Amino acid sequence: MRDAIVALSFGVILSLVALKVWSEPISAEISKFYGENAYLLAKGKNVVNVILVDFRGIDTMFETVVLSIAALGVYSLIRLRLKSSEKE
Repeated sequence: MRDAIVALSFGVILSLVALKVWSEPISAEISKFYGENAYLLAKGKNVVNVILVDFRGIDTMFETVVLSIAALGVYSLIRLRLKSSEKE
């Protein structure tokens, strides 16, 4: 019963947040900024690449670091499992 109440509470809260976000007007100012300034500021013709590399480079770098750490964790778990099965 307790788990059902907690799950229902979180579901209601997330639904309310989603409805609030959905009711906000969509602004195209950011899209226009990136579209107009991709070539002027970053000298790139591909807007997506310019956003990822030039405008949001620090975020992209940290996402790459997080994925690399996760890959190292998976690799070490695979090696650990192989070593333990080799001993048997």
